Amino acid sequence: MNGHVRGQLTAGEIEQATAITSRALGLSAGVASVRPRPRQRLAPIRHQLRAHKGLPAVVDVLEEART
Repeated sequence: MNGHVRGQLTAGEIEQATAITSRALGLSAGVASVRPRPRQRLAPIRHQLRAHKGLPAVVDVLEEART
């Protein structure tokens, strides 16, 4: 998933990247696993999205990631 989102970011498809990230966050809610938490695994994507924090979709997904 991270590779696909990074590709979207590289291509300038910020809204698509935020939609995919939001979907991943929603699906990961409440997942119990011994592997690193899904939200932790999305940290590099969140970092890349911060460069576009002027876009409402980015603000929304970054807020979603914080909760």
